[in-house]
Amino acid sequence: MVSTQLTDQLFKLTNKKDLEQSLSTLLPEFIKLKIYFVKHQIAQFEMKWNMTYLEFEKNSTNMQDGFSYEIEQEYYDWGEKVALLQHYQKMIKEWI
Repeated sequence: MVSTQLTDQLFKLTNKKDLEQSLSTLLPEFIKLKIYFVKHQIAQFEMKWNMTYLEFEKNSTNMQDGFSYEIEQEYYDWGEKVALLQHYQKMIKEWI
């Protein structure tokens, strides 16, 4: 059950009078913003390391300090962003 206050805010935000219509308007926009944000985060990794995630994944253990905490953390953080992007891209296809 959604509170009256929340539905009123949703209706104001979307200029819709139906909860389903409001959510159908907001959720794809939210997902698009998440995609934009995650792509930006991935681009920062790519600029920092001057390679794609797949290249980093392939070459990280051959790098100087390839088994360091920093490299390992970058690997997991970057990989998480790549997985999130794939997840959001799949979700947006379901909405459109």
